[in-house]
Amino acid sequence: MKTIALLGICAALALADQDGKKTPDQSSPRTATTPAKRARPAPFASSQPIPVRHNLHQPTTTPTQGKLTPEQKAASALPTVPQGAQEAGPNLYRFTDPQGKVWMYRKTPFGVSKWEEKPGEQEPRTETPASAGLAATDLGDSVQFQRATPFGPQKWTRKKSEMTADEKAAFAAQENAKQSGPGTKPGNAAKPPEQQ
Repeated sequence: MKTIALLGICAALALADQDGKKTPDQSSPRTATTPAKRARPAPFASSQPIPVRHNLHQPTTTPTQGKLTPEQKAASALPTVPQGAQEAGPNLYRFTDPQGKVWMYRKTPFGVSKWEEKPGEQEPRTETPASAGLAATDLGDSVQFQRATPFGPQKWTRKKSEMTADEKAAFAAQENAKQSGPGTKPGNAAKPPEQQ
């Protein structure tokens, strides 16, 4: 049904297009008696061209650059890693200037960042082992592990022969805590008896 309607519409458009292409000698007698229409002048017909406005939001005058003093040029220059800087880590450098200040430089994708190192800033960073917060339950030939995550507890089971180093460490710590005694807490097992 849709196809028939579509064919009917196409046929009507084709006939209408043919009527518009007739020359004056092929036209019907009714159109021959009507006077020819006069062409209308263009609404903006003038002898002067219309000026084109390119960018309305920018000033037409170019700003002039003021001359910078040598101190301003030095202040605006991007920092670079100076010669003689010692590498303190990956993309991190330490440099002591003639006044005795210690400066840190880090190379980033956006350039070099520079800051003064404070004496109390350097604290030894201790990484928590991956087995921290990992609970293990012995199931015979396999071990079930559980870790608290922000999305809830994460549980998985692994065969004892396929455990990773972190899983082995967590399982060994769990077994040592069980063997130390049922009445003692795992955190107090290493302390002397008078402090428990």
